[in-house]
Parts: sequence; structure tokens; C-alpha cells
Amino acid sequence: MATTLDYDLDVSDLGLSRTTALDSGARLSRALLSYLVALIAALTLLPFEFAMPAQLRFQLALDPLGTLATCAMFVPYGFLSRRSRMGRVGQPRATVILSAATLALVLETAQLFEPSRAATIWHVFAAVAGALIGAWLCERAHDDANATANALHAMLLQLPLMGLSYLLLPLLWASGAAAHDDPARLGLTLSVGLVGASLLGSIARAVRAHTPNRSWWLVPLVAVTWISVGLIPSLLVDWRLTLACIAIVTAFASWRGRWSAPMFVERRYEVPALFAASPFMAIYFIGAGVWPGHSFRTIPLVHLGMPTTDAGLELALPLLEAAIAATVLGYIIAEFHGRSERAFRDSASRLMFWAAMVLITSELSRSFFGYEGASLLRAVLSLGAAAYGAGLYHLQRQHVKVVARRAFPAR
Repeated sequence: MATTLDYDLDVSDLGLSRTTALDSGARLSRALLSYLVALIAALTLLPFEFAMPAQLRFQLALDPLGTLATCAMFVPYGFLSRRSRMGRVGQPRATVILSAATLALVLETAQLFEPSRAATIWHVFAAVAGALIGAWLCERAHDDANATANALHAMLLQLPLMGLSYLLLPLLWASGAAAHDDPARLGLTLSVGLVGASLLGSIARAVRAHTPNRSWWLVPLVAVTWISVGLIPSLLVDWRLTLACIAIVTAFASWRGRWSAPMFVERRYEVPALFAASPFMAIYFIGAGVWPGHSFRTIPLVHLGMPTTDAGLELALPLLEAAIAATVLGYIIAEFHGRSERAFRDSASRLMFWAAMVLITSELSRSFFGYEGASLLRAVLSLGAAAYGAGLYHLQRQHVKVVARRAFPAR
């Protein structure tokens, strides 16, 4: 996370100096922040069944797991919000606190008009606490006076992979929420976690030669922190399965990034790292497309919109999860083609072609196996989300170029 949104840097003979000019990191943070706010609002307000209540339901009792989940979702909000304000005058931490409290208060007020939900002040406090933790982590990440130039240089060109790991967090949240009435579906959440574990392990292997003094526990610590933020909402489903998923992901990331693992031969290791993580992503996309399973249909089931008559099935959540997964898909496809160094407008048609192929295949599988069938609305929204994800990658790559030019002015 720290390396994804690092400062634009200028390297001189006197060391590292910071600059706010052309702050591509702040621009990227704002793009991610707007995406994150939309997801937090959507996940909080599910299932969107608004009505005028007979009486306002305000809950004073503390819900530990729900409060902890809210806190976890606002940690990346605080990090991104603080990063987007780097270099500005005023009190950025106070602004982060105020914005988090305002967002949480608006969401809790909206829940007063959902008969199945109850507003609570504890979620507002949790949101502020999570945002504070995220802001503190951001400040720590960008104020490390002891960081050496070698460590910085080693991490510059792997920023897009860290961006992908960060984008996986909302997918972990949505996948965990989709398993609310079906704990076995946490197996798909585990697949997403293993994608991130593989990426984190690949990054650790790639920077190993440049960080010879790295402690053995650093990779497990980063992995357990990342997956814990992603899986805290899953505690509401089954805390034992959630803890097992955290242990498996942490162990796999540690094994993948172990000191004895073979090093990458090429300096640009994004494609090999993506290939290593792709089997887990494929498992997720295939599984999510047909879950919950249905017997094979001889005639495909297709809806122009989304079906609304299936009792007990919250179809807004699968739609949201599909959009988040499509954003990740667009980012991955764009990163696979990142070496071409083409602008987004020049490569958009090719990227969207591959995204459309994957999404059409997914909808076809849903039409024959998925419980709710295929949906033209979901396919269109997913394609738009994939375009947004590809755009995020190009913003991230542009940030890498800015940082690299300033860190290596002679090259």
C-alpha cells in the first residue's frame, strides 16, 4: 500500500527531497478514493430496500463484529484520503477525520430508512478510528527518514502490482458479504486472498537482492495485515473459517516470498507474477459465475435486467460483486499489456475486447449453470467497470514513470 501511493521523488546528491509538483500519486489516490467511497456506500446500504419506517430504529448496543468490519473498511479510506492531501496547507489529519465522520454519519442516517437495518453511533466511531489508523499508516509510510535510496529504487517499478493488491480488498469484502447465508462460499473469498498472497510473494522475491537486511518476518507481517483488513467483514459469516483463510493466505505468501525461492530472471517481472496468480483468479471467476450451482439447463436463462422475484436472494450484492471483480479484471488485462507502453486511448479497444471475451464467457456459464441466469445489465455494467479498472492501471503506470524519472534523472 505504501509503495503504491508513494511520493513523487527527486533524487539529488544530498539525498531524497520531496516535491508536490506533478503529484501523480495524489491524482491516483483521488481516483481510488472515489471508487472506494462508492463501494463502502454500496456495501453498507445493501440490500437497498428503502421505505418510510413506522419508527426510527437506533441501536445503542455494541455489535463487535459489525463495528470491527466498519473500522476495517475505513482504514484504506483514511490512507487514500491522507495521501490525496499530501502537500496541502492546513490540518490534513483533521480533514480526514471530518470527512470519514461525515460519510459514516450519512450512511448510518440512510440506514434509518431500511427496515432490515438499524443505525448505530458505534459505526461512526469505528469509521473515524479506521480512518485515523489509515492516515497514520500513510504518514508513517511517507515519513521514513531511515529509508535508503537502494530500498526505494528497488520498489519503484513494482508499484502496479501493489495497486492490484490494493484493488483486491474491496473484492474480498464483497465476496465475504456474498457468503453471508452460505459459509462454503468463503472458498471463493480464499481464492481472491491467494491471488494477493501470490502477488505479495512475487514482490518480495523481486526486491530480495536490493533488501538484503530484510527481516524474515516482514513478508508474513505484510501478508497478515493485508488479508486481515480484507477478511474482517467475513467474520460476520464464520469466524473459524475466516481465521483459517487468514492463516492459509499468510502461509502461502510467506512460502512464495521465502528467501530460498528462485529469483525472477527479468527485471520487469509483472507478467510472470500475474501468470503465477492467475490460476487462483480463474478459480474465483469460474466459481462466482456459477455459484450457487444449478443443474445444467438445456435452454439458457437470460435476463435483460436483473431478476427480482427469487425469494431470499439478494441480487444487488452479486451485481456489485461482479462490478468489483470486473474492475480487477480490467486492471489485470491492462497490466498484462503494460509493456507496450501505449496510452489508454490507443489500447482501449484491445483491452475491452479481452475483457468482453471473459465477461461473455462468464455470463454464458451463468445462463446454463448459475442460479439467477445471465444478465445483459450485469454484462454491460461489468464491461464499464473493466474499462475503469484499465484506466486505473494507466494512472498507476503514469505515476511509476513520474517517480522513475525523478529517482533516476540520468537515465
